[in-house]
Formats: sequence, structure tokens, C-alpha cells
Amino acid sequence: MISELLVIIFAPIIFGLLAWAFDFRVIRETLGLAGASIPIACLAHLYPTVMEKPITYTVTVSGFLVQFQLNSMTWYFAAIASLVGLAMAFGMISTSRNGYDWLFALMSMTGVLGVFLSQDFISFFLLWELMTFASFMMVLKRNRHESLKYFVLSVIGAYSMLLAIGILYAKTGSFDFNTIRQALYIDSSLGTISKSETILLFTLFLTAFGVKAGAVPLHVWAPGAYSENDQSYTSFFSGALSKAGVYGILLIYLLMGTKLYAELGTFHGHITFAYVIAWVGAITVVVASFLAVLQEDIRKLFAYSSVGQVGYILLAFGTGSAVGIAGGLFHVLSHAVFKGLFWLVTAAIILQTGKTQFKDLGGLARKMPYTFTMALIAVLSLAGIPPMAGFASKWLIYEGAIGANMPLVAATIFLGSGLAFAYVVRFLYGVWFGQTPSDLGEVKEAPLPLLIAMTILAIPNVLFGVYPGLVTKYINRMLGGNVIGGTYTELITPHGTYNAQLVSVLLLFGLAVAGLIYIYGAKARRVPVTDTYQSGNPVTEDYNLSIRKNFYRPLAEALDFWLKYSWDRFYERLASLFEDFADWLREGVYNGNAQSYAWYLAIILLILALWGVL
Repeated sequence: MISELLVIIFAPIIFGLLAWAFDFRVIRETLGLAGASIPIACLAHLYPTVMEKPITYTVTVSGFLVQFQLNSMTWYFAAIASLVGLAMAFGMISTSRNGYDWLFALMSMTGVLGVFLSQDFISFFLLWELMTFASFMMVLKRNRHESLKYFVLSVIGAYSMLLAIGILYAKTGSFDFNTIRQALYIDSSLGTISKSETILLFTLFLTAFGVKAGAVPLHVWAPGAYSENDQSYTSFFSGALSKAGVYGILLIYLLMGTKLYAELGTFHGHITFAYVIAWVGAITVVVASFLAVLQEDIRKLFAYSSVGQVGYILLAFGTGSAVGIAGGLFHVLSHAVFKGLFWLVTAAIILQTGKTQFKDLGGLARKMPYTFTMALIAVLSLAGIPPMAGFASKWLIYEGAIGANMPLVAATIFLGSGLAFAYVVRFLYGVWFGQTPSDLGEVKEAPLPLLIAMTILAIPNVLFGVYPGLVTKYINRMLGGNVIGGTYTELITPHGTYNAQLVSVLLLFGLAVAGLIYIYGAKARRVPVTDTYQSGNPVTEDYNLSIRKNFYRPLAEALDFWLKYSWDRFYERLASLFEDFADWLREGVYNGNAQSYAWYLAIILLILALWGVL
């Protein structure tokens, strides 16, 4: 009998292959939707069993143990990926036109699910590379330059991970997670693995997982890869695939946490390795959020936003506190559903208008009312406004940072949330309100499959916002204790209480009062979106600022000194130097001169002789 774990992992790729082979519209869409539906159906079926005990599937391949396991943590990550994958599939019915997309979209789904369920580094690495290859092929089809950037960074991450796995195998004699964890736990007392080797392992794994999470400065692939893609697939790319990097950070804790603490100790009262992760996350939040604010293309805006929001999760895990880690795990869910929803909304906008720039959009709320409602839910959740899921998770992250006595890290949460509010307000007003451009007069609502996809992700944004205890009670089970107290509608931490039900009632009451004032008492006038403001600058023709164009230009000018520095340009210059060196080496060494080749051979033989090889 085939294990249900194998069905969860490999059903998407099998149905993706069938959709690619039978590339007729109705057939490929039916097969693709079936492939994306099977994992979440199996996970729902296995939930009661997982709550009792883990489900394990083990096989020996060439003498090595390959193991998959569904436990409370792997079920959580796999369920999130499967939910977003199902929404992606419905979206692709509207946005995809060939079997190629279905094949690699579902292949990447198999890779992600396999990474989450793997319990050894053999299957983990192979499925990690499958996930990377599939997502690379999706980018390659649409933009070769961005795919090359993604490929190079992914290769750096892959080789970093491979080297770390090799070192661990040399030191522990195993690829199995449980064996490695036990060996490193014992070695934290024995000290067989040196401090320098421990730091090297931490750095290699942090690099590998940081690439996939899009952490600064390894984030440069993400804006292009996310934006230059089928936006329905990007809902999965950003919402689920990036969580593989986050899951990898958790693995560092699970496998190496005790050893890292024993070797690196504390820094100003904080666990050193966790403190590093916290600041990587904090810097990612701030840098990516500022860059998101300055974008004029909605795809690039949400691409940088995706990077910044994953930074919150890294920051949360880096606090090292139970509440912070719980908040990070909650944000894994909330980010997946609100960012996945944003990309589906973006897919609908592009599909119906063909536009991506703020200057070309406006007034779409009247043309696409249901999509606008979905966009409003995503905006509220991303900006951390109650009672959406995004507020509950960010509140817990903030509580964790305060509890860990990290005031500067906590400040970045506020700064990031303020910047998030700034860019989603522009998206809300510039795209959905104001006057509709004349060439968008015939725009209609998005197709039904895309609306279903949005609804799938909108429901958990509201449900887990109003009833955050549904998530925190499960997270408590994962963490093995009552980390977050309260009821289904109330969260209680050592430093504060959040009552989602009370906040929801007060919010609805406030909105009702504001609506009545607007309808019966307010004096309103229509303001064209083309109205300009100068932000205190002289009024000139070349300095016209509006919601549609250069809205945050004054901020860009204020940040001009910092914007001169770019990781993108740094990597491009570095690549240019390597290219020049390779050209010089090729022209100097491979010169076509037989006499030179004879000298090369003689020198190599002499070196080998001196080493005693010959």
C-alpha cells in the first residue's frame, strides 16, 4: 500500500506531468486542479491521527535511510503550502495558457511539501533542488535575466547547504535529523566539533536558507522573480515557497540550537546566534519596506513587500523567546494567506487591464467590486490592522521582542508596519479609487476561477483574525506548552492581552458611526487623482506629484544618499569582475600554442612529483 505521505508529496508532480502531456485546456486544468487538491485533502484526513502521534514513512536507498514524517510542525507547514497551492491552481485556470506552467508549478509544490516532510538531509536536499529547479523554469520562461539572477543565488545557497551537510555527515556519520540532533546535543558537552566549525556550519546554513527566504543581502533575486512571472503562481512562490527558507531557520534551532548556544554563548543577554537572525530579519524588514514604498509598479511593490514580510518571521525567530517564535509561526500562516491573496489580486488586475503601473490605473473598485473587496482584506491584514490575521501575528511578534528585551528590534516592527501602511494606502487609492482612465472604461470583473482563488485565501485572513486562538492553540501544541494563553478570541501573553472579538465589535461600531456621519453630515468634494501636491517644494512643471505618479518622490530624495548603494549593483559589478578575470584566463591560458600546453603539463607533473603523488 502506498503511504499517504508519498501521495501528499508526489501527487502534484504526477498530475503536473499529466497536465503537460495532455495539453488541452479543460483536461490540463482538471488534472492540475486535482493535483493541487489531493495534498490538502489528505492532510485534512490525517489531521486526527497526527494529533495523536506522528506518521512516518521510511525506506532504505543504497544503504541510506530516507524518511518522511507528518507531525504537528510539518503538518502545519504542509497545510499552509497546500492551501496556497490550491488557490494558485484556481488562479492558474484563468491566467495560464499551457501545460508548461502547470508542470513546473505543481513540480514546485511537490518540492515544497517534500522539504517540509523530510526527516533526513538526502530527501531534504533533493526535494529542495527540485523546488528550486521548478521555480527557476517558471521565471526562465518570462525573463532570462531575472532567471539567471535567481539561478546564481540559488546555486550559492545549494552549495552552501551541500557543504554544511557534508561536514555534518563527516562529524556525525548520519543524514538523519534525529541522529544529528542527538549527536550535536551530546557534542555540546564534549566539544568534539570546534567553535570555528560550528560557526562555519551556522553561516553555511544561514546562507542557504537566507537565499530562499529572500533575506537581505541575499534578496536580490526576489523582486524580479516574483514580478516577472505568472502572478497566480507567484501567490505560491511568495506565499509558500519562501517558507522553505523560514522552515530551514527552524531546522537550525532544532538540530543545532544547543550546540550553537554552547559554543557561541550570549551577547548582551541574548543568545548570540538567535540575535544574528533577529537582526538579519530586522534589516530585511526595514530595507525591503522602504524599497516597496518607492516602487511605481504594483508587481515590484508587492515583491519587495514579500521580502520585508518574511523578515518579520526571521526577526520573530531571532528573539529566541517562546512568544516570539509563536508569533513567527503565526506570521508564517498570515503572510502566506495575505500575500498570496495580494498576488492573486495583482493577477486579476493585470489580466483585466494589462496594466501594472500606478500611473495607468485608477477607479477599478467600480469595475471590479469583488476583487476590490478581496484587495481590501489583504490590505488590512498586511498593514497589521485588526481584526485581520496579520495584526494578531505581528502583535505576538512585537510582544516577543519586548519580552526578549530587544527595544531596537521591536522598533523595526513599528517602522515596518508604518511603511507597509504607506505603500498599501497608495495601492488602495491609486488603483481602486479616483477616476478611471479612459482606456479602462470597459474593464470587467475577474473570471470566476480567479475569484474562487481569492476567496480561498481571504477566508483565513478574516477567520484567524477574529479567532486567533484557533492558530495559537495549535502552535502551543507544536511548542509543547501553553505559550500563548487565552480563548479562541483572546490572546494572553506575559506582557499583554489582545481581545479580537472586542476589537472587532468596536471597529464595526466605529465604521458604522463614520458611515452615518459621511452620509448625513459630512461635506465632501471630489478630488481628482491627478491633483498634485508639492510637499513643500517650489511649484514647477517638472515637479508634479500625485497619487498616480511620484507620490513618494520626496522620500526618495531624502533617502538619496542611501539609495546610491545597491546590492543589485554590487553583485553585478562582482559578476563583471569574475567575467573579466575568466576572459583574461581563457585568453592567457587557452591560447592555442602547443608549446605553452607542454609547459603546463611539465609544471603539473613537477608539482605532483614534489607532493609525492608520482
